[in-house]
Amino acid sequence: MAIFVSVVDEKSFRGAAKKLLISPSVVSLHVKTLEQQIGAPLLYRSTRAQSLTREGVRLYEIAKKMVTTARDGLELFGSHAPEQLTDLRVAIPDTLVSNPIFSRITDFAKNHTGVRLNLMSSDIQQNMLRKGYDVAVRMGAMTDSDLKMKRISQDDRVVIASPEYVASKPAPKSPDDLKQWDFISFSAVPDGIELSKGKPAAELIWGKTVALADSVNSVCGLAVEGLGVATLPYYEVKPLLDDGKLVRILPEWSDRSLGIYVVWPRNADLNVATREFISHLSR
Repeated sequence: MAIFVSVVDEKSFRGAAKKLLISPSVVSLHVKTLEQQIGAPLLYRSTRAQSLTREGVRLYEIAKKMVTTARDGLELFGSHAPEQLTDLRVAIPDTLVSNPIFSRITDFAKNHTGVRLNLMSSDIQQNMLRKGYDVAVRMGAMTDSDLKMKRISQDDRVVIASPEYVASKPAPKSPDDLKQWDFISFSAVPDGIELSKGKPAAELIWGKTVALADSVNSVCGLAVEGLGVATLPYYEVKPLLDDGKLVRILPEWSDRSLGIYVVWPRNADLNVATREFISHLSR
């Protein structure tokens, strides 16, 4: 129908072919196919001229509206319409706001002025498909087979507690000593720490769970108040470590890193803004 409109507007098959960058034979084939579907001729043509039939006039009016509407719709997302913003709905854990990955997200927003970032941050992982997110940044193990994903970074976990709590316990010499300590559970990641010195630990270490929380801020608050030990991403607790409100336990040992992934529904990368966002975070 769009090719038919072009034939009428350009007043010839050859003119339409030149405008659409296709061959005249392809233009002719599409018009003939359309005529077969309609069951009537749309154009009377000779070597020198062409004219619309009665059916051609009626169809042209409808097809012209279709083409105009389609063009208007595409221009909403085009580079020539900066006043029209494309909303990009991104889910991200609160945990990552302090991570350098967040700077990549803000850098994307600064360099894509036609995209309006709609950021939903929570340490409680949401179902992307039900919530209608275009893309998400997630931390930890990825198991959802309905989503596409790409690892973009990682964050090292550290074992921390308040100086007062650490002073109330015998100084630990190895991870096994922590099994007698109190722990604060963070729901976003599994309980258990795998402390090692250059090689993977053989077992998970965990003590008595005395409290549970579903946000990093809550876990940090409980730890600062001396409730027990927590294991959290380094960048989230770095300001508290620098201020002396928290201290690292067994700093010569390292826990397993948490992978950071960008994930998206299988067909979401058809969206130009989503595709650009994934590419930007993957660099």
